Amino acid sequence: MNTNEKDTGRGYWLAWFLVSMLGFGVGAILGVGAAYRFFDHDPFDMLMGVTLGSVMGATGGYLQWVVLRERIAGAGLWTLTSVLGLGLAMGAITAVDAGQNYALSVMLVGSVFGVASGTLQWLILGRKVPQAGWWLPANLLGALIGAIAIPVAAALSETGNWGLAVMSFGLVFGAGNGAITGAALVWLLRHSHSNAVEGLAVAD
Repeated sequence: MNTNEKDTGRGYWLAWFLVSMLGFGVGAILGVGAAYRFFDHDPFDMLMGVTLGSVMGATGGYLQWVVLRERIAGAGLWTLTSVLGLGLAMGAITAVDAGQNYALSVMLVGSVFGVASGTLQWLILGRKVPQAGWWLPANLLGALIGAIAIPVAAALSETGNWGLAVMSFGLVFGAGNGAITGAALVWLLRHSHSNAVEGLAVAD
């Protein structure tokens, strides 16, 4: 195992996991704040859901890009993929008024974010990383696991602690998605040809 393979291991996975959890966690708080500040509808409607998802996707996607750019050049649109994916996902569950149907909410958020953002991110990775097609199922699985954050947040909201519920939603989503996609990213980079990933730590 060469030096680059050692660097792209548990430490890289941990960095990806932590920034995903932190980014989506902070993004959830900022997103809810933005949704209520600019729209403040009752009940929480599709426009507010899109706002929440877009802001949450922007912060999570940006911090992921900060880690990703150390290995992959030309990934400047990564943040936008998360904005679009999570904006669509959160808009979807409010559009269909899933309410307390948590199974439906988990499936909607997980599948919409997983496929939408995963497809766009696959296009980015595919230019540099062989076998990048595995990213799409990994992102879908990570999104479905991360979407377990919905019933977790709902249970916490029943206690009246809305701040904790919102923060937990972002943290759990980021942890679930980051754990799976981080492992997939490490695997993809380790199985890439060395000349495709080494020396690519350049700014966009």
